[in-house]
Amino acid sequence: MKFLLFIFVFTFAACTGCASTSTGPGVLVIESSNYAAAFDAAASVVRADGMKPAVMDRRGGYIHTDPAAAGSLVEPWKPRASSPRQALENTMTLQRRTARFEFRPVGVEELPNTDVGKLAGPALLTGLDVDLTTYEGPIEVRAWVYVDRQYKRGIRRGTWSLSAETVTKELPADSLWEQTPSTFWVPMTRDVARERALLASVLSQLSAQ
Repeated sequence: MKFLLFIFVFTFAACTGCASTSTGPGVLVIESSNYAAAFDAAASVVRADGMKPAVMDRRGGYIHTDPAAAGSLVEPWKPRASSPRQALENTMTLQRRTARFEFRPVGVEELPNTDVGKLAGPALLTGLDVDLTTYEGPIEVRAWVYVDRQYKRGIRRGTWSLSAETVTKELPADSLWEQTPSTFWVPMTRDVARERALLASVLSQLSAQ
């Protein structure tokens, strides 16, 4: 039974490894007159994808979301995965996604502050000295989606069943107190397919207006 399960998982991953919903642009270029609508559309599409905006800076052109658990094969109510292989990974282990939108003027470089005698530093949140709410000109829109994987310290996997999974407890050499098991998140990769899908959704909302 265990061998058949391994064959099924391996075949599924091999057959779906190249399949993804990567249709969509890698970057959008909009006019400054559409900036407010594009910013609202970006916030709307990440909410629809299950990620709640945590930071929204209209002047600097920056949206960053809280992490959200990625959808798996056994959790269809969660936001869908970008590919069947990612859905399988999300099923085998707990993963989460965080999205970030960046709006940048086309051709405007981020220059360091070299003026002597001025107490004016860079914009620490965005790195730009441009107020996009009053800027006139073309603006680039980019999306970034990061995938993190959860790990549990001291986990011992069962060989036949998930119910046999246990967690070790470590005793420090100089104390009688137990060490509390902990979990932590490790950055794994970027979800490029999801980035393109988010930008495609923004473009669709702008085109519908």
